[in-house]
Amino acid sequence: MRYAAAILVAFACTGAFASEPGSHMDCSDMVFHVPGLSCQPFIPIGVIQDTCNDERWWHGSNLATDNLGGLLYVKRLNDPSRIEIRRNTGSSEELLASITARANPYGWDGVKPRTTDGQLGCVGYPNFVNAGTQFDAANGRLLIWIVSESNTAGGFIDAKAWVASIEGFATTFEILQSFTPQPSLGFSVPYMPEGMPAADHFDTYTGPLTKPIDFAQAQPLACDYPASPPAVGDYLTVADPLPDPAPGTGRYYVTAATYQGQTRYGRETTAGVLSGRDPALLPACTPQ
Repeated sequence: MRYAAAILVAFACTGAFASEPGSHMDCSDMVFHVPGLSCQPFIPIGVIQDTCNDERWWHGSNLATDNLGGLLYVKRLNDPSRIEIRRNTGSSEELLASITARANPYGWDGVKPRTTDGQLGCVGYPNFVNAGTQFDAANGRLLIWIVSESNTAGGFIDAKAWVASIEGFATTFEILQSFTPQPSLGFSVPYMPEGMPAADHFDTYTGPLTKPIDFAQAQPLACDYPASPPAVGDYLTVADPLPDPAPGTGRYYVTAATYQGQTRYGRETTAGVLSGRDPALLPACTPQ
């Protein structure tokens, strides 16, 4: 088994089993059509009680803008019943994720965004307007109010609200690294990498997990990539040919961004003071 430490952001990705027919559909039923995204229940099913008039989501919208300048929006389709999360850049459009209704022994299980169609008996509520969608720029996640419906015995519809957190979008300043079962690391080039206007290139390092982490022990994994300056939103991957760590040990991965001779690779706190990590600790990274 591999281990990864969160330096910028590094995480292990695991598959999830879909919920059973006859139950409320949730994050486990979401299908992702691009790499790097995942779903977590920001507010789980059954927690929201005042589903009609919850002040946290008054006068919402199905639109949000991510840190790369793309327009994210939630689309509802009726045949088949389905929610899609899409991203539009003005010149292209991409399907990011979807949940599609399924049959159960009494009818159907399905989902829909919060709307004004009287769902959950909310007819006439002036605050119950459009979908509830927010983009958390600092953490790079899209929050969506969803209603899951399930037909039950006797022809009743059991409807419950929840809030999904679609995670893995570029954050405001950081580089997002993903750690997958395949021998590779990947991240989307963010807007203002490490707070700089752009990046000329990236260098990725790896080292042994210690406490505290010693970046002087880092070893280059990939240097001076890509071949030309990357654009915001480019998805870059780095091969990881290293064997699995020995049991009881692990390794970290960290990516440094360089722009016009200045290198940055995250932040550290010393005696309560936040500062950038010292790039001099990293060894020279020379392309092979």
